[in-house]
Amino acid sequence: MKYCRFCRKKTIREIFPANKKGRGIHVKQFACTNIGFGIHGPIIACANCQIIYVDEKITQQKISTYYEVVDDPQYFLEQNAREITFKNYLSKLEKVFPQKGKLLDVGTNTGLFVKLAMDNGWDAVGLEPNRWSAEYAKKHYGITLVNKPFSSGIFPKKNFSVVTMWDVIEHFTDPVSEIKKVYDYLSPDGLFAFSTVDPSSPLAKLMGTRWSWYMEMHRVFLNKAASRWYLEKTGFKNIKFKPHWRFLSAGYLASRLQAVNPLLSEVVSKTISFAGLDKTIIPYYANDLFDCYAFK
Repeated sequence: MKYCRFCRKKTIREIFPANKKGRGIHVKQFACTNIGFGIHGPIIACANCQIIYVDEKITQQKISTYYEVVDDPQYFLEQNAREITFKNYLSKLEKVFPQKGKLLDVGTNTGLFVKLAMDNGWDAVGLEPNRWSAEYAKKHYGITLVNKPFSSGIFPKKNFSVVTMWDVIEHFTDPVSEIKKVYDYLSPDGLFAFSTVDPSSPLAKLMGTRWSWYMEMHRVFLNKAASRWYLEKTGFKNIKFKPHWRFLSAGYLASRLQAVNPLLSEVVSKTISFAGLDKTIIPYYANDLFDCYAFK
């Protein structure tokens, strides 16, 4: 029996076999808005640390090369909805951590969250490997992002009051190591805030191998139990989980229904378009995502 890649215990089992049907990994699958739902390699679960991950050999360096060059124009079209989502993230963060200081947003994409944080009094910086997103941030928000993958040595240790990762941590091949890097970058009593998908949620269990967040760009899944396990082992304390809300345009949300039923997605998309409601922004909640706040 093989060991868990992370806790090294012989407590793993395959919960879903690979279902890619001969399809290889390619760069388009790493666009944030791609619709490769339910396409994945073998999914492994560990009974000891509760982590769930794709059991494939692919390095973070290789994945980073995909994120550096992938073009995702659909993401840019959702900026109005994302602004509302990010304002909601910022509001909740400030309730947990009211004293504004230096903030690092990892995987910031277009830098919109950084811009909103700066406008609200934070000394914020964004880290983003994708060159198109970095150019967008410069052109539209006047922000110069650190155009690099997340790694040690980019910033001084204990440099930030807050580090955020919104919908990012599941993209790492080794999120446990990334949590340790976050810990090193945080000042004493600093806050790590992130959102991620939850493979242990009722919806994920109901959908099984067809769960929409099982897709090539998602490599490791930290449910709440695994998140707590590895955050505490790193040294984080006062860990809190909160429901995850986001805002989407009706047209974009209809396109995401392909995860459930492609025909339904097409019908709903056409109906919304006919009614002129494509850009109507609506709140969205599904119980298969959560927000986490952890203090150093």
